[in-house]
Amino acid sequence: MTEGVRVPPIELVVDTGADPDTAWRTLTEPEGVALWLTDASVPRRVGDSYRLDFGEGSIVRGEIVVLEPGHAFAHRWAWDGAEAGEVTLVTWTVSAVAGGSRISLRHDGWDEAGLDATVRDDHAVYWAGYLEDLRDVLEEA
Repeated sequence: MTEGVRVPPIELVVDTGADPDTAWRTLTEPEGVALWLTDASVPRRVGDSYRLDFGEGSIVRGEIVVLEPGHAFAHRWAWDGAEAGEVTLVTWTVSAVAGGSRISLRHDGWDEAGLDATVRDDHAVYWAGYLEDLRDVLEEA
């Protein structure tokens, strides 16, 4: 990484006609997460571990750092087998907007994890696709 150059966070937003409660459940309940992302554990409380299993050994683990039911959920993000310290932060928020809800994703901490813009950009491409899938699932709900 170039000295003094900050790797920006990934910030994506999806607006949907789904009500905020439906959006929240689809972001946090394993049955809902499986429809647009992957197999996920249940986020119960701050400090608990959180796990996403993408199959074929691709597993993300992290600690829940924010859990405000119906509004915000954040967890640390570290791939199994990553170097120590390669931990970023994923934050989801749900808010009511006219006609539905807005879901915001922020994936940050690239510099602190010692990761460069290439890694961040790879994640951004995947997140964009997953958020399209999330929007599609919510529009069908």
